[in-house]
Amino acid sequence: MALSIVFIITSIFTFIFIILKIRKNGLNINDSIIWILWAFALLILSFFPQIPTMISNSLGFMSTSNFIFSIFIFFLYILLFIQAIQISKLKEKINELIQKLSIQEYEERKNKK
Repeated sequence: MALSIVFIITSIFTFIFIILKIRKNGLNINDSIIWILWAFALLILSFFPQIPTMISNSLGFMSTSNFIFSIFIFFLYILLFIQAIQISKLKEKINELIQKLSIQEYEERKNKK
C-alpha cells in the first residue's frame, strides 16, 4: 500500500511538473508526451497494484518492487536511446551549418578580392 501511495504522489507531481514546463516553453510537446504517458501509467499501476503483481509473478520476479524497478530501468534506457538519436541528429545539423557557414565565408572572401 505504501508503494501505491508513493506512485500516486509521484505521478501527480510528474504530471504537474510537465504541464508547468510546457507552459513555460521549457519542454517540447513531443518530448513531453512520453512523460505524460509515463505519469499516467504510474497512476494506473498505483490504483491497480494487482496488475504489476500478476505480471511480476508470471515473469518470475521475486517481488513486485523488483519488477517495478526493472520497468523504471527499461524506461530510462528507452529515454536514453531517444536522446542519443536526438543528439546524433543535432550533431549532423551542426556539421551541416558549419559547412554552410564556411562556404558562405569563403565566397564572401573570394568576392572581396
